[in-house]
Amino acid sequence: MRTGVLLCLRGEVEQALVAAIAAAPGLSVVRRCADTAELLAAALAGLGSVAVVDADFEVDRPLISRLRAAGTRTLVLCDPDAVDRHTRLGALAVAPDGDLLGAVTALADGADDDTDRTAERFDAVIGAGWDDPGGPSADVPQHGPTAEPTEPGAVTGAVADSGEGAPGRVVVVWGPSGAPGRTTIAVNLAAELAAAGEPTLLVDADIWGASVAQVLGVLDEFAGLAAAVRAADHGTLDAAALARLTPWVSQDLRVLPGLARPGRWREVSGASLDVLWDQARRLSRWVVIDAPVLVPDDESGFDLGPARNAVAASAFSAADELVVVGAAEPIGVERLVQALLDLDDVAPTGLSRTVLVNRVRATAAGPRAAASVGEALARFAGVSDPVLVPDDRPMCDRALLAGTAWAEAAPRSAAREVVRDVARALRDRAGQGARAPGRRWWSGRGRGLRADRVGVARTLRGQ
Repeated sequence: MRTGVLLCLRGEVEQALVAAIAAAPGLSVVRRCADTAELLAAALAGLGSVAVVDADFEVDRPLISRLRAAGTRTLVLCDPDAVDRHTRLGALAVAPDGDLLGAVTALADGADDDTDRTAERFDAVIGAGWDDPGGPSADVPQHGPTAEPTEPGAVTGAVADSGEGAPGRVVVVWGPSGAPGRTTIAVNLAAELAAAGEPTLLVDADIWGASVAQVLGVLDEFAGLAAAVRAADHGTLDAAALARLTPWVSQDLRVLPGLARPGRWREVSGASLDVLWDQARRLSRWVVIDAPVLVPDDESGFDLGPARNAVAASAFSAADELVVVGAAEPIGVERLVQALLDLDDVAPTGLSRTVLVNRVRATAAGPRAAASVGEALARFAGVSDPVLVPDDRPMCDRALLAGTAWAEAAPRSAAREVVRDVARALRDRAGQGARAPGRRWWSGRGRGLRADRVGVARTLRGQ
């Protein structure tokens, strides 16, 4: 049985390789593509399991990831000084003077497995190690929580140590649509971790409505998430590069601003975000991600670009802790219940979860607001221990106007104290090491139930 080879090359090298493959047993050129779009379409159609592409076609991590998802392994023909960079992207890279046919044969022989034996075949061909797609990272200079601070908003190349060689922990703040306060909670949770002396990176990954920079008063133009993803796309993102993209807003708090416009969401791929989270763990002890809401995906089954929910899926996969935020009002609680019921379909099993209900007030949830919200979540989502944040609108307005966190705007506010306690709980659990298998912060007993809008509203109204 012959292995199909897809070519996306130029000039004499293409002619020479076509002739060499024609004479080689077990190989067959099935498509000579004019560009990477045609190459990806051919791979999605299942025409070939090996793709050979010239680096001049702007090969990046998303392309290699999509080819891999289609069952096609990638060989990149590039200049000698670019071999390592393309290898870090997850491809097999060969210089023009290398054994191109031998590399194609090695990929074809390993097309049906992902074992170390495949790597050994690659090593035999090119004499270089086959690296993990995430790629090796440069050594990171250390920087503790007592380091000399920089001015808020300044970009520095200093990198924070995540502690004793252990990677930082990732906290994803997520919730349903309807502005329940995801960004507000993410900002203040990150601020509380930083105030406790924990180097923290706050990432605005809300591709549909980025606002972390505005909330914290970081009004200067920074490349942020888009630049970090571009660097990951091309294999140049490491912890030091990420540090240069993250301005300090306090002693131990960095911020990676989000996309300037929601229309740029296609620039962000899940494969590149996976690299970003790995480097973020090396940069800070805590990484707090303001994650986007889930939206309907393209159901056509033929999408050449990133999926609409790729950012959320990547964040969930990287998370050590998940904080689910909802609003304490009939519509907000109904949306929260539905989000919790759907969460097991999109988040990893066993992920530690905290359910937080924001802006709890009698005017929206009845005279027994806290009890009503707790009863509704227990009845319809099986959540028996939600964290309830009381409404303090004057304090929130004051903090937003000043571009600061609650801890600075009103340190004795009841709302601020609740978020501080959540940060303490996260730190306590991190100090306890890995959680026992099957143990969960949220019981998830409501799985299989259906959100009942009428029932939720009646419960909040005490009927």
